Amino acid sequence: MRSSTVLFAIAAASVIDAAAVQLDSLREVPEGWAAAGHPDPSTPIFFRIAMTQPNQGLFEQTLSDISTPGHARYGQHLKRDQLKAMLRPAADATAAVMSWLTDAGVSPEAIEDDGEWINFVAPNVTVAEKMMDTEFGTYKNDAGVKRIRTLHYSIPENLHGLVDMIQPTTRFGQIRAQRTTYFSKSILGQVGELTDAVNCKTSITPSCLRTLYKVPTNPVNGTGATGFMAFNNFLEQVPRFNDLKAFEAEYAPYANGQSFNTVSINGGTFDQSSQADSGEANLDAQYLLALGAPVKMTAYSTPGRGPLIPDLDQPDASNSGNEPYLDFLNYMLALPDNQLPHTLSTSYGEDEQSVPLSYRLNVCNLFGQLGARGVSVLFSSGDTGCGAACQTNDGKNTTRFLPIFPASCPYVTAVGGTYSTAPERAIGFSSGGFSDTWARPTWQNAAVSGYLNQLGNTWAGLYNRTGRGFPDVAAQSSNFHVIDKQTEAQLSGTSASAPAFAGIISLLNANRLQAGKPPLGFLNPWIYSAGYKGLVDITNGKSTGCTGRDQYSGLPTPYVPNAGWSAVTGWDPVTGHGTPDYSKLLPLALSASGSSKGKRTAIEFEA
Repeated sequence: MRSSTVLFAIAAASVIDAAAVQLDSLREVPEGWAAAGHPDPSTPIFFRIAMTQPNQGLFEQTLSDISTPGHARYGQHLKRDQLKAMLRPAADATAAVMSWLTDAGVSPEAIEDDGEWINFVAPNVTVAEKMMDTEFGTYKNDAGVKRIRTLHYSIPENLHGLVDMIQPTTRFGQIRAQRTTYFSKSILGQVGELTDAVNCKTSITPSCLRTLYKVPTNPVNGTGATGFMAFNNFLEQVPRFNDLKAFEAEYAPYANGQSFNTVSINGGTFDQSSQADSGEANLDAQYLLALGAPVKMTAYSTPGRGPLIPDLDQPDASNSGNEPYLDFLNYMLALPDNQLPHTLSTSYGEDEQSVPLSYRLNVCNLFGQLGARGVSVLFSSGDTGCGAACQTNDGKNTTRFLPIFPASCPYVTAVGGTYSTAPERAIGFSSGGFSDTWARPTWQNAAVSGYLNQLGNTWAGLYNRTGRGFPDVAAQSSNFHVIDKQTEAQLSGTSASAPAFAGIISLLNANRLQAGKPPLGFLNPWIYSAGYKGLVDITNGKSTGCTGRDQYSGLPTPYVPNAGWSAVTGWDPVTGHGTPDYSKLLPLALSASGSSKGKRTAIEFEA
């Protein structure tokens, strides 16, 4: 009789040696990285497996139903356990992956089955290499940071179609601070000189912004629950309590005493003594509160960097500014329903093409899951106009306008930028365009088609005419007065637009809760069907881009004369449907409801 040890070895070999299917590969080591030998074979490695979701189509339909006013299911957001039950892979798919892991030598105690994600720790490099039919190497970047990665990996043929992604494998990245867009920084004059909408022509304060967007003194009526709003901090950015306190005293006395709660994800920092860059974080905190007070506010901090495919904007992986969305999103979606914010603002982004396809698809889907649970997710559209690098990174170096991710994800609401008043104008750096990943959703088809009909053949071949158009909305984005490290500064960028617009949305959600209604959740179907009537259409100005030199790396890039998108009547890819008028948005938000007729179209899933 054979020993159990021999039987185990034979079983493991049969799995490992089975016909393999390559799941991902890189053409070459990313620029800025170099091979630095082989890792210690005894080193354990943590991996995440993204399982293929057989009910993805059903999820997308359900999200559309619960987010579209007039539908019988509008506002019936999914509970955490309902969503997980809907997305959980078939039991035999999970069993096949679990068997692969254990047969390969992964301890059952080192495996976490979280439904659509299976996390595990390979006991050592040797086991990981045999499992994925590859060779892991140690790679070192220009900053001296080392990572264990591979240029390709495979899975057994019987798992093909069951596993969507395993990472970190071919994902190269590095921790280094990303630039905040500082257009000027100086000691300013008397704050009292800047108090009304007229002065929004040259610089922005909470007072002038609230006046411009018609936010009343008491924007939330009643004493019931208002939920809470939140903002993200990546790349080691730290919002500062004392800066917010000083900002309230000088610019937002109506919010005096209001601060933010902190949530650290995977060791994210809120070190108030840190001298690290805090401009982005302070901008988010100060203007989300400036527009969203008295709604309570929470700050999330997630360390680390996401994966990067280098392009001309970020030519070296050592300069990676991609954010760790997967860590953040997996944490958020595991939270109980009552611990989720109703409004979430994020002011980060990168070229869509710089994010590996499987990664961007999974991340976008996770943002959709937040929307399905009732969270309104807003992102800055970006600060590169129609494009900075304007060149594909697929080896062909084709001249092209480049969309920004996650703004291009259809499940987030992208916020573009404006400046000046009477009239408000599109600002040149406001990113927008058309996704090369996601097709145009039905809910924006009429609006985007109207723009394309006006555009005609202009820029033909430089963009995806059938792609998801962005941004969806806009807000002021130039010369925001901010207090950073106890110094008054002026900051610009759509990183200012996003928290400002998110503050408005948080007020709408708070008023819906006060009225006994669910929050708005995923915003875009509402915006394109009704909410646009509460926005001021921006018809002046245009974006710029493709200037011949990348604004970030300084490298030469393709030059496209007069490149950019113009603001026009109706939706456009620089300001979306326009800027907020709270006095009009509030009744539209309160009236959004489902039909009392019709049947539910989605299968009911129970945990």
